[in-house]
Amino acid sequence: MATESQQSRFADVRTNLRRFLAAAKRRIGIRDDQNNLMGLAFVAPNIVVFSTFLLGPVLYAFYISFQEWSILAGAGQWVGLANYFEVLQPLPLTYQSGSIVWQPKVFTDPSASLWWYSLKNTFVYAIGTVPLQIFGGLAVALMLDKRVRFKKTYRAAYFMPVMLSGAASAVMWRWFLAGDGVINGPLPSFLEHNWAGDPQTALGGVMLMAIWGGIGSNMIFFLAGLQNIPEELYEAARIDGASQWHRFRHVTWPSLGNTNFFVFVMAIISAFQVFGIALVFSQGGPIYSTTTTVLLIYQRAFEEGAFGEGAAMAFVLFLIIFTFSYYQYRYRDQAEVSY
Repeated sequence: MATESQQSRFADVRTNLRRFLAAAKRRIGIRDDQNNLMGLAFVAPNIVVFSTFLLGPVLYAFYISFQEWSILAGAGQWVGLANYFEVLQPLPLTYQSGSIVWQPKVFTDPSASLWWYSLKNTFVYAIGTVPLQIFGGLAVALMLDKRVRFKKTYRAAYFMPVMLSGAASAVMWRWFLAGDGVINGPLPSFLEHNWAGDPQTALGGVMLMAIWGGIGSNMIFFLAGLQNIPEELYEAARIDGASQWHRFRHVTWPSLGNTNFFVFVMAIISAFQVFGIALVFSQGGPIYSTTTTVLLIYQRAFEEGAFGEGAAMAFVLFLIIFTFSYYQYRYRDQAEVSY
């Protein structure tokens, strides 16, 4: 009797376990006809590598952001939100005497707040580079999508800046824009200028370099999108008497909706994460004019040893990028073009 009772309990446990697993599969969208074991076997190495080399360090950096960390001691003292307050103070908006006071000095004077000053540089860089990278890449893609001679040669030439490393590009452009550089060669003497060494023009030099490299990468994405548009749509538009501009406006542009969204989001994220070219081009100078947010994080953490404060800066920047990305995904028109 005892054996039969135990077998009955084991059977109940197995039945309840099967029901629980079936409910869990339905919850996460796994069907019984899917070969999930083989799929998990394929993605398991990627999950392990992602968790070990990306997710783990990110979570550890988040833990460090609440400490005054010493890399020599390998430990830190818990300070709570002090690092975040140290980064964000003084705020651009303060409440004084019953009213909100705007303090633009934090964006124009690096001695007032280097964080807000570097964030302003990053926004200026993004505003100045992203539109030209996107529309420049689209213009080149439209040109190369037509039947032109030496098309492959042109594609390789426009894509060549992408194949160069950021450090090599920065060294080359710094040489171009120096006082005795190539840019000043054909200019009259009264227009000659040290473009890389002037705080008023140094950030523009970094932006010019980014535009030069970004057009080629965006060109590849737009070319892929253009080649996926059915030719029948253009033929129907021509039959209806649509001009070249109307064909672009009503056929090409709507059909590139997903490509436009991807390129725009990736360009914004890349602009906010600019680091290598600014570091090699001028190391954030002169007078912090090319100090971007990620470059400031690097300097604060690895040059000054303030790892807790640097980690706090990194997560504030992450929050900015995440908010923008979420807004784009949340409010983007999800309707896709169907053929």
